[in-house]
Amino acid sequence: MRFLIAILLFPILGFAQDKYPKQEGVDVLNYSVSLVLNDSTDRIMGKVDVKYQAKETVKALLLDLFNEYEGKGMLVQGVSCHGQPLTYKHENNQISIELTTQMKSEKGALITVLYEGVPQDGLIISKNKFGDRTFFGDNWPNRAHHWFPCIDHPSEKATVDFKVTAPSHYSVIANGLQTGKTTTENGFKTTWFASKYALPTKVMVIGVAKFSISNCGDSTKIPQYAYVYPQEEENGFQDYCSAIEILEWFEQKIAPYPYDKLAHVQSKTRYGGMENASCIFYHENSIDGKKGSEYLFAHEIAHQWFGNSASEDDWHHVWLSEGFATYLTEVYKQETKGDSAFLAGMEAAGRRVFSYQKKYPDSKIIDTNFLDLNRLLSPMVYQKAAWMLHTLRAIVGDKIFWEGVRNYYKQYRYGNATSDLFQEEMEKVCHFSLDSFFDTWLHQSGVPEVKVKYKYKKKKKQLSVKLSQDKNHWFVVPVTFGYKPEIKEVMDGPKMKMVIKDARPPKNGLGFDWEHVILME
Repeated sequence: MRFLIAILLFPILGFAQDKYPKQEGVDVLNYSVSLVLNDSTDRIMGKVDVKYQAKETVKALLLDLFNEYEGKGMLVQGVSCHGQPLTYKHENNQISIELTTQMKSEKGALITVLYEGVPQDGLIISKNKFGDRTFFGDNWPNRAHHWFPCIDHPSEKATVDFKVTAPSHYSVIANGLQTGKTTTENGFKTTWFASKYALPTKVMVIGVAKFSISNCGDSTKIPQYAYVYPQEEENGFQDYCSAIEILEWFEQKIAPYPYDKLAHVQSKTRYGGMENASCIFYHENSIDGKKGSEYLFAHEIAHQWFGNSASEDDWHHVWLSEGFATYLTEVYKQETKGDSAFLAGMEAAGRRVFSYQKKYPDSKIIDTNFLDLNRLLSPMVYQKAAWMLHTLRAIVGDKIFWEGVRNYYKQYRYGNATSDLFQEEMEKVCHFSLDSFFDTWLHQSGVPEVKVKYKYKKKKKQLSVKLSQDKNHWFVVPVTFGYKPEIKEVMDGPKMKMVIKDARPPKNGLGFDWEHVILME
């Protein structure tokens, strides 16, 4: 997700991070979402079949669904299990459904929720820049429950299928593959999509609009499509279909693409782009006919591996999604445009961090104090986390870094992970502790400030170097010198001394951090 500064202006009505009431013993397996949309009103009609497993000790199934209030929100019409009405309460934006013994099974049980209402958020019903009516899901961080009942937390992944009935002049896109389409006599059309891979609710979406659609061709047997507004068909197809090469690069760098198709969709997302699994929604001004959004495409495509397939277990680990996507975009830039483009991109990322820290000096990559989940989307989890990965790469070495990243993805694809689990995968390949590195970079504000002092003894040809950081505020950083680049050490503490024998005199200083692998002002 490429965030916009304006995002901080949007309050989220949802659950505070780390305080979400997780349901031990409940595992949702599938959501089957049926929606009826129309042009005469913004009111939607919905039916969701929730397939789940529950242990014997579970007394109730809790599903998040925004209550109807002042004309917006959802009103539950009924809850049943195989046609038999169930006892439930819908209050405080949650449905509590009483479970009987027969509804607790290792094979899974099925509950149906009927509801209707005007989405207060999540499913954005509006007009695009050409004045045409559109419907777009936009769920991050916990806005899916504004338009369908679910466990709206990134740790609860499930497969999903959508059945969307809408006026026949609309086209529909959703997660997974299209499995059917029928047209009725009343001028409506029903379209089915199904994803066989478990997804977090943040990337379960539909898009309904007047689209021009192009099959961009197959990339390593993965079909890619462009869904653009008809008014920008030519430029839209040209821009969006250029992403084929980007996906191929990520497959070679990380692993095979994790889904069955990839659709690039012009949309009304509030973000620069939203990485919905297998159907990325880009902001509606992302088309210029000159491939000007290439790096936006790369960022959102990276999320298909990191964030969608290997998902953060909780909101405050979002850097595992955004930091990876930001850094991988710069690496893509490096390998396709050269080192100078990469360095310029990383320096620009650093400036974003410095500017943000001046306003919020206590900000960290992981901060569990935020009550507004949108506050998590900052240069801390994008640009500072990208620099953290770059510094880690310098410490462990290029080969080991990419081996660790690939192993981490392989281990947690289609699942969930935390920062500690990523650390574990990196330690398995580098064979030394990264505790101090992850602790100082993830849980500490600011950036490294390293002071370097040196003395050269001409007769002994000996160079003594002292490095220091604030004893209460230090980072683990690699130590490299431009005058003698073969010297590489790691500073794992507030002070460090080095004695280099048979050294030549440093005529122009030591050139500390000559490889530009540390985020420093």
